[in-house]
Amino acid sequence: MSDLTGKSAPEFSLPDLAGRVHTLGDYRDRWLLLVFHRHLG
Repeated sequence: MSDLTGKSAPEFSLPDLAGRVHTLGDYRDRWLLLVFHRHLG
């Protein structure tokens, strides 16, 4: 895996716990914290 530090993240979509789908572009120009948990789900 190459170092992606300082690079833009690719566009992707994920559902929240209520089932609504959010895309990374929905949060353009806003602060966003993504947390990924291993071994859940």
